[in-house]
Amino acid sequence: MVDDVTAKLVTAIRNLQNDVRRLLSSRGLENSSVRGGRLRFIGGILRLDSGALLDLIGQWRLKGPGAITGDVYSEGVWTQVGDWDFTGDGDLAGDVDLSGIFTLIGKLIAGDIRIEDGNIYVGAGASQIVINGAAGTITVGGMTIDPADGGKVTFPGGAQLRADVGNGIQMQIGAVKISAQASFIQLTIGTRSITINSSGIRADLPTAPIANWPGRQVGDVVSNASGDLFRIVA
Repeated sequence: MVDDVTAKLVTAIRNLQNDVRRLLSSRGLENSSVRGGRLRFIGGILRLDSGALLDLIGQWRLKGPGAITGDVYSEGVWTQVGDWDFTGDGDLAGDVDLSGIFTLIGKLIAGDIRIEDGNIYVGAGASQIVINGAAGTITVGGMTIDPADGGKVTFPGGAQLRADVGNGIQMQIGAVKISAQASFIQLTIGTRSITINSSGIRADLPTAPIANWPGRQVGDVVSNASGDLFRIVA
């Protein structure tokens, strides 16, 4: 009787030794499962070697700092709550809706449109359009639309079409000015001008002494053989 009990005890101890030996030499988490509990790592590393697969079915949550190195593929709805930052090249395919304030740091290129440093560039070369956000100007090739001086357009040769006093408009190139107002038109070259209004025509003419024009009166307008006009003075 005692021998039978002893034999059974010895067998049980040997079986227990074998079980402990297998447990110590095995990889405990291989082909394992956790039901109704949790798997926790404190101060350690969960590592998947090359070719391994981490398959998460159901809900999952990552809390705390983390890093993903390598390719990531996501299918379905991705919701990001809080700040986010992407560094490096990227590609967006499909429709994108932006709600709220969009702040651009760097440049945005869409076809032949480029947004950079507060400016918008459309096209390239001599016909490029540049919208300067700071100055409020639009440049098309060598032509500039500028809100300064009430608004003006400067052409490549230097001529300008600009706003004038009294809601008028003025064309200028060098010393030549043509001003159109609601009630008159004025042509100015240097110090000379001709004004046309509903009352008549007024010209700032050079003067000639009456002694050079016998028989004329002071204030008469005369013309020489070249067609130049003069106003007779005393």
